[in-house]
This record gives sequence, C-alpha cells and structure tokens, in this order.
Amino acid sequence: MTPSHPSRVSLLATALCALGLAGCSSAPRWQGLTASELFEMARSEFAAEKYGDATATLERLVLGSSGFEQAAEAQMMLAEAYFLDEQYILAQSEFTRFIDRYPAHPRAPEAALGVCRSNEALSPITQRDQTFTEQAVQVCQTVASDWAGHEAAEQASSIAREMRAKLAKKGYDNGAYYLDRGILDAAILVWQRLLADYPETEWAPAALAGIIEAYTEIGYEDEVEAATTRLLSEYPDSPQARAHGGDGEGSSGGG
Repeated sequence: MTPSHPSRVSLLATALCALGLAGCSSAPRWQGLTASELFEMARSEFAAEKYGDATATLERLVLGSSGFEQAAEAQMMLAEAYFLDEQYILAQSEFTRFIDRYPAHPRAPEAALGVCRSNEALSPITQRDQTFTEQAVQVCQTVASDWAGHEAAEQASSIAREMRAKLAKKGYDNGAYYLDRGILDAAILVWQRLLADYPETEWAPAALAGIIEAYTEIGYEDEVEAATTRLLSEYPDSPQARAHGGDGEGSSGGG
C-alpha cells in the first residue's frame, strides 16, 4: 500500500525550493510589477548591457502597457536593445514601429536612422548575395530624403553612399572574374552596368580601365580609344587615368 504522507525526498525538495536553493520553476521576474517598475528594470538591464533581458522586459511592457507615460521611450529602447544585441531584423521592425506610432516624436528621425543602420548591418561581405545591401541603399536614401536638413539625413546619406560603393565593388569583382577567365564580352557588359549604376564611386574608373584592357585584348581599337577618352575626361584625377597618360586637368566626373 502506498504511504499517504510525503516521502522524505519530496519534503526536502519542497524545503530547498522555498529557500531558493534548488532549480525549481519560479514566477516571471516581472510578475506583479507596475509599468513604471518594469520600465526601470528594463533601463537597468539595458545599462548593464543585458540586452536579452532588456528586450524580454520591454516586450512585455510595450505589449501590455502601451498607454503608460514612457511608452515611446520604452519602444525606442526596445529597438536599440535589439540592435545592440545584433538582432537587426527585429531592430528594424521595432524602429519602424516607433515611427508608425510616434511620427511627430522628437526621436523619430533617430528611429528612421535606426532603420537605415539596421539594414546596413545586415549587408554581407561582397562575395555573398547583396540583396540586403541593395535594400540598405533604398532605405537609407528614403531616410535622407524624408528627413532632409536633419543630422539623421546626413548620416543616412553617408551610409547609402557606402552601400553603393559596396555594390560597385561587387560589380567590379564580377567583371574581373570574367576578364581573368577570358570571358571578355561578359566582363565588358558587367563593367558597363557598373558605370551606368554607380558612376560616382571609385570603382567606376577601375571599371573603365578594365574595359580598356578587355577591348585591347579583343583588338577593338575604336572602343579602346573611346573608353580611354571617357576615363581621362570623367575621372582625370583617378589612378587609372594617370596610368593611361592623364594629367589630372580634365573635368572631374562621375555623372
């Protein structure tokens, strides 16, 4: 017959749980806290760089207490915590949610820049697919346009330029790959596309120099001359122009 009283083992486990000495399940750490107390907890966790704890606390706060006094600040802190925790897709989502909820808030430009920076952070090395880089260009250019005159716009514009340069390098590397393997027509086409899409980048004169090399190998003298003239005219101060006899006195270019 089974004893009706608790065993010594269960009694010991119960005692240890009561003393906090065993790995017993416990109530959530934020149970019973007010919105203000949750906010202070999250702020302490954020300051201590415990971003995982901070995002958990802030998610509960934002979802459960949207009308409290520091709701906007909590939303922004949540986005920043995700960003600092390198969860960039979630950060982008929360920065966007801040703008949607508080479009007239003084920190709205900062949130817009956060969307831009999140996309920048998702951009991979040039050897990989550049979908996120292309998205970063579009997003950051939109931020620069929407917040023109604000410091956030200047930073977003700078990031957009960096992302465009990254895409241009990807194009240049692709062209060089084809050139090295003797697929000259493909190299020329890739570099011509680079010139059309990213004429302001440092990779544009490099692409023109590559086109000159490819046409020289093919034996198209007219095309070599035309590409050289363009290089000297549009990018006179570039190393590639100087290498092709330029004196640096043509019109600076990049379209």
